[in-house]
Amino acid sequence: MTGLSGCGSEQPSRNSDTVAVTPPEQSEPREWQAVGGSATVAFRDDMAFLQFIPDLDLGSAPTVSQGRELFVANWTAAPGSRTLLDGLGPLFIADACADCHLVSGRAASLNDDGTTSPGILFRLGTADGQPDARLGGQLQTAATVDVPEGRVTWQDVGLGRPQFQLSETDRSLDDGVHLGPRLSPQLTGVGLLQQIPEAQILEWHDPDDQDQDGISGRAHWIEREGVSCVGRFGWKAMQCTLRGQSAAALHQDMGLTTALNPAEPCTAYQSICTDQPSGGDPEVSLDSLNAINDFLTLLAVYERRITDQTQFDLGADLFEQIGCDNCHRPMLTTGNQSLFETLNQQTIYAYTDLLLHDMGAELSDGVQEGNANGREWKTPPLWGLGLIEGIGNSRFLHDGRARTLPEAIQWHGGESSASREAWEILAEEDQQALLVFLRGI
Repeated sequence: MTGLSGCGSEQPSRNSDTVAVTPPEQSEPREWQAVGGSATVAFRDDMAFLQFIPDLDLGSAPTVSQGRELFVANWTAAPGSRTLLDGLGPLFIADACADCHLVSGRAASLNDDGTTSPGILFRLGTADGQPDARLGGQLQTAATVDVPEGRVTWQDVGLGRPQFQLSETDRSLDDGVHLGPRLSPQLTGVGLLQQIPEAQILEWHDPDDQDQDGISGRAHWIEREGVSCVGRFGWKAMQCTLRGQSAAALHQDMGLTTALNPAEPCTAYQSICTDQPSGGDPEVSLDSLNAINDFLTLLAVYERRITDQTQFDLGADLFEQIGCDNCHRPMLTTGNQSLFETLNQQTIYAYTDLLLHDMGAELSDGVQEGNANGREWKTPPLWGLGLIEGIGNSRFLHDGRARTLPEAIQWHGGESSASREAWEILAEEDQQALLVFLRGI
């Protein structure tokens, strides 16, 4: 069950023949360790997804509070009254990080009226990774002056699958260029995932399926800041570090330059970037970028929600028995590289291997990023999944086609086809137990 982000061939109909799976006999309930190690906290509605790790002394880490303010602030076009927060655009998608990563859950993405919201963005590219010549590699749906590059509408073309159409623009995309939808991910535990050593990720790197288990996940090697590294952030694992991911989002989603991305995100055909004032060189200082990074690094992970441990434990057994854990690896261990010692050497339960997997043709959007083709998606972590489903605007998979966790499972294909098929023949009570587990981790 590779990623509640992937997909597969045609969404299958439910098999009428169900099978009850009997888990191994257990004399005692499972003992569950803290899901996020030292970063684990009880869920609070008032803080939701932007809660700090426990016992954090903000007086000794002033950059964390500054990073939070930069994250939730509304940026403006230059010249602005607040020089620290100007430089937005001139082409952009949102004017605040928190517009796409809400404190309360998942941002709106596919609206019922066929429009789209900032909770989903659109990469522009071909099957061999070429961007659109005039619009670049990502569609900008807002502008500080004149008109944006365009907007995207959608319609359900059957079984919940969305079909996207570029609208409100005077031009079409170049031949072979596709719209690649990317739902805004949750930020739970991103600081911990930053600390996973590359060697641990590479333990599961098996692109040729040499162990013949049907899973051929592979590391996405990319070059960032002059170093070859394993990508771990983003739907295609295009960033190796949290700082790199933040800089890329500031650049592509908000039109803000940093030391990592010093050039305005305009093509040679777009003069708007040179016509409009700059907010600085760069517009987001290295100190500000590092403060945002510190804030994200110290976000907490919420403890499991277990109300019926017998059913929860059964769901955990079924998760393993039908092979979901082949890609959603339950346990990872952080290294010693964090500046924040509390994150070092922590055993965490994120349910990901941080590898790329072929999820089948149906979820291929025809857009290659790096050397990750349109069929390949990074296994997303599953912790906190039930909290997202329980709050409005919940959608799953990279393009938001699934409104519920069962729908997300049904779309699994490619390497995860066997797990999806095993899910389909589970007895209803076993499916419910597995869902209780997924919603509680």
